[in-house]
Amino acid sequence: MTTVLEQDDWVQAVARTLVYDFLVRGFTYPTASMWHATQQVIVPAIAELATSDRFLDARFREAVAAAAATGFEQARRAHGVLFPPIESQDCPGYETAYRGSEVFQQAHIMADVAGFYRAHGLRPGAPQRERPDHITTELTFMQFLSRKEAYALEHLGADRADECRATQTLFLRDHLGCWAPGMGERMAAIAPDPLFGALGLLLAAWVEHEMQALGIEPAELTGQPLPVPLPASDGCGPEGHDCPAAGDCLC
Repeated sequence: MTTVLEQDDWVQAVARTLVYDFLVRGFTYPTASMWHATQQVIVPAIAELATSDRFLDARFREAVAAAAATGFEQARRAHGVLFPPIESQDCPGYETAYRGSEVFQQAHIMADVAGFYRAHGLRPGAPQRERPDHITTELTFMQFLSRKEAYALEHLGADRADECRATQTLFLRDHLGCWAPGMGERMAAIAPDPLFGALGLLLAAWVEHEMQALGIEPAELTGQPLPVPLPASDGCGPEGHDCPAAGDCLC
């Protein structure tokens, strides 16, 4: 028999899944079908949740209102400005742009993130084909885990749900919680559109709330992207030397 406490946990897990879904859609480059579903299904659901749930504050309502007021083409233009095809140095969307000053450190972070995904039978893909450490990929993983937790509470029991919550705790502590709040605040400061300014504040507030609710501190906390080293010379070879690829260079 399901207890009242388990029912409350199930409602919270479903609500958290919905919030992560909203954030994933907000940070993904909009397609017509996705934007339609966001406007017709996700925005109304989040709006209702924001008026009834104690852990959704004004920042959620502001983000929902901004999403409801933003047209498809406007969202596309603003997304393209904030996240151009060549990685933005103002607001990069990758964990390793904020953590790991050395190549081997970044490789370790990427491998650890991918290890979390593999442990749950997942691997990055989909049409966007983003890296494992992209903000949408990491948010999607948290969405998956909260959805899995809700399913476990309904069908498999509290012990299986606890396993899902334990993974969420580790992933927030070691990865998403280390850099997403800083990225969100940075995004809010430079966003060219009210929607992405509100989404940035929401990202920062939500991830911080999640960590507080779980009673954890991030392994490290960073809000500034790592400096990108300038080329050593006008060419792409080592300083003082010609490009080793000569006329075949694709730089």
